[in-house]
Amino acid sequence: MEAYLAGNPNPQLVLALPVTFAKLLIKGKKSQIWIHDLRIDPEAFFTTLPSEILFDVGALPESLKVRLQFDHDSCVVSEVYSLVVMAHGREDVSRTVNFDGARPVLGAKFLEGLGLRVDSESGTLKPLRHRGFDLYYEP
Repeated sequence: MEAYLAGNPNPQLVLALPVTFAKLLIKGKKSQIWIHDLRIDPEAFFTTLPSEILFDVGALPESLKVRLQFDHDSCVVSEVYSLVVMAHGREDVSRTVNFDGARPVLGAKFLEGLGLRVDSESGTLKPLRHRGFDLYYEP
């Protein structure tokens, strides 16, 4: 698709990826919940979930914090939490962050952990590898 970008009078070719959503089961120490239509953003590294969900399911806090850098040169420090995520018949431990003003989103680490990718044409999730397959396994 072509679009005019600010400050440039000539049309530029812009790659527009379809917005992708997923239905997933989130499991923690206390409970589990289904979330429908959670947006996937492959450009975000971590999954971001509301603090209410992290508390309700009993997400386990990691003993580390992460500094998240945003496009507009601002950053925020967030604690990191672990929980189990299941989507498309695949299950894995996923790390998530939470900070004021964060929108719920599934990040690239979620996709990598479950061996999934976003198809750029259809906007659907596609497998990158067989379920349970570990690329780096050495007996």
